Amino acid sequence: MHPLLAFLLLQGADFATTMAAISCGGAEKNPLVAHMIGLGGVQGLLLAKLVSLAIGATAALTGKYRGIRIANVVFGGIVVWNISIISRLLVS
Repeated sequence: MHPLLAFLLLQGADFATTMAAISCGGAEKNPLVAHMIGLGGVQGLLLAKLVSLAIGATAALTGKYRGIRIANVVFGGIVVWNISIISRLLVS
């Protein structure tokens, strides 16, 4: 799979799992993203994702695919973490 496509899919998965965790009573732990959510709820999270997508697009346009691959590993971990939080909140 192309690294940029994986990046786009992971951004969508992060958005969806973050929203699910928040709706189950969880909280955003990234201070910058939490601030954006505090300013505008879903719109704040969308803004955070747009910033991530802009950074990913810039990396792709400049051929920095190694950075995108590293980001994919990080965001993959975040999505797994979010899923674990959701499952713990649902069991509680």
